[in-house]
Amino acid sequence: MDDLQEYRNQLIAAEQKAQDDFDKTILSLSSGALGISFIFLNDIIGDAPTYISLLMVAWVGWALSSTSVLISFYVSHKALRHAIKQVDTKKIREEHPGSWYDKFTGFLNWFSLTLFVIGLFSMIWFIKINLGG
Repeated sequence: MDDLQEYRNQLIAAEQKAQDDFDKTILSLSSGALGISFIFLNDIIGDAPTYISLLMVAWVGWALSSTSVLISFYVSHKALRHAIKQVDTKKIREEHPGSWYDKFTGFLNWFSLTLFVIGLFSMIWFIKINLGG
């Protein structure tokens, strides 16, 4: 039984690491894409880009993606604190661990990924139109 519990603990640690890596990657990609797109717009597209709305969709998508990740950091912390309280009060087996905070963190992770992808495709489309492809 101890081997199984140790394996379970390793799985939990691996899941937490994977989630941390996911959040950091989305945050880095969204922030980096915003910065690179500003440079790209000025240096390559020039003064008269067309379909600016696609660029705006990309920028808003990446900004909201980054914001979603930052909010998920906070909500995840609240979920962990709530789960600790559930363990302390012996309610952990009766309630969803972390309560709605945990569910909302999952939604924010999905939302941040979706917004990043929307931003990426909008930028690709904007570049294709403005470079004559």
